Amino acid sequence: MVDVIDKVLGEDADMIALRNRRELLKQKTQASCEAALTPKEPGNFSFALRAALAARMCALWRAAELEAHYRDLLESYGETAFDAILDTGFRPGKADAKLDAILERVDKVTLTPKEATRADVEKLYAAGLDDRDIVTLASLTAFVNYQILVVAGLKMLRDH
Repeated sequence: MVDVIDKVLGEDADMIALRNRRELLKQKTQASCEAALTPKEPGNFSFALRAALAARMCALWRAAELEAHYRDLLESYGETAFDAILDTGFRPGKADAKLDAILERVDKVTLTPKEATRADVEKLYAAGLDDRDIVTLASLTAFVNYQILVVAGLKMLRDH
């Protein structure tokens, strides 16, 4: 898989050189990306669902390049049933209970992480998610938000 951060930053030689100075961090970040988005065993979170949720988080952050990357990834899977997830104006309460709980958690952790509580996790259980699903969602949400912040920081350095 292509290094996503390099891809969204473009062919900027200075950025590539800066990232390559921390090769181990770069490799581990990309490995984390692959583990979060395309694990060997996707469980109840298909690759397409993961890409759609990642695109939503990027849209919430207004991280256009990353959002485009994840929308392209979603498109590569041939899935078209994720319009509600991709629509950041869509708020939980209008879909099925499981999707509502997932989107509520993703949005809260992305936009207002200090407000995320154990009660939110209980809503995930109540909606039918199991321990593995909740860990998967937490890992995906944490990684994508990390990736968004890394790209934002690197763009600030590049564009100063």
